[in-house]
Amino acid sequence: MSDKKSAQKRGLATKALVVALFMVLGAAVGYLAGHLTRGAEGPDADPLGTAAWIVALVVLLVAAYFLQIIVHEAGHLVFGLATGYRFRSFRVGSLMLIQQDGRLRFRRFSVQGTGGQCLMAPPDLVNGGIPYRLYNLGGTLANVLVGLAAAVPAFLLPKGLGTAFFAFVAIIGLAFALTNGLPLTVGGVNNDGKNLRAAGEGPEALRAFWIILKISEAQADDVRTKDMPAAWFAAPAEPEQLRNPLVASVAVVACSRFLDEGRITEAAEAICDLLEGETGMLGLHRSLLKIDLAYCELMAGKGMQETERILDADACKLMKAMKNYPSVLRTRHALALLAEGDEEEARRVREEFDRMATRHPYPSEIEGERELMDAAAARFSERAECETAARMAKAQGIGTHATEEGTPT
Repeated sequence: MSDKKSAQKRGLATKALVVALFMVLGAAVGYLAGHLTRGAEGPDADPLGTAAWIVALVVLLVAAYFLQIIVHEAGHLVFGLATGYRFRSFRVGSLMLIQQDGRLRFRRFSVQGTGGQCLMAPPDLVNGGIPYRLYNLGGTLANVLVGLAAAVPAFLLPKGLGTAFFAFVAIIGLAFALTNGLPLTVGGVNNDGKNLRAAGEGPEALRAFWIILKISEAQADDVRTKDMPAAWFAAPAEPEQLRNPLVASVAVVACSRFLDEGRITEAAEAICDLLEGETGMLGLHRSLLKIDLAYCELMAGKGMQETERILDADACKLMKAMKNYPSVLRTRHALALLAEGDEEEARRVREEFDRMATRHPYPSEIEGERELMDAAAARFSERAECETAARMAKAQGIGTHATEEGTPT
């Protein structure tokens, strides 16, 4: 209980720090926007008036924000390549460039709590280790360098929109450097600084970091989780090692592997063990596991009351935020069939899934989720047949009883 309270206090402290940081940076943006656009190029000199300047500043602020996301992920890419990693995918927002079958393809994919992501294939382990510091810090270093470079013209150029843009780039670069360099958990996801610290906690943690990247590489190569090496998913030697967020993340994927193998009962047991244990699991993963557990319980014959208990406020919030995520759609499909008996809603969810599948970056994941959806549909059909047979048997029993009562003795 004390560990849970400590985690809650840390979470509140993190939120307070992030809010305070962005309040300060927001104030700086507001001040600089007003200061730098005052003068010869200010609102009084512009025929479009103040409204046009405000719109222009907002556009420049958004442009600076996305520029720094690209810079951040490019930093991971450059420092990763410099230390032996190989490119696999580069994502900004939901736009993803992924290398598959020797070609670069555009796909759509997003994860709550992340503005972008650069995934790379790691070098082989050597004596249980790989270079990991520069790869993790690459994004923060790039934000700092570009931010400092942008600060020079921001101070030297005449006041105007151009100066404001460079100032925005510098301020947002500082914000990204702090929110990614300081070890924080934001939106249920650990940032680069926290991943760096977690990877340095010991050989098992560093191996878990390597395994996570190998899993991503295998997914990009269209390998299903069930076909990946079993050694990657072996339980840690000591349960306490699960308090490391990277080791816990591998354990989360191990639960997904049970599902991919069709071992639904074992998946449910493994998920319950993780949810009930003392782990360093990410909030994002905890909610995703609850969504998977709801599917498992539905397949085991549990009804809406049980699934509502499992799908708490955090899980429901995630299902709304990531409504097009494969496992979310799969569980929604099972809920429609097995909890609500609504075939029309299940059909609509299946159509949503099919549309999402055309742009999803990992075909192997889609294949596995389709099998789980088919399993739910088959369970629904079996249940419907059993209910029909029971009704027919009951009707026949009533008819036979009535006939016997009307037969003279």
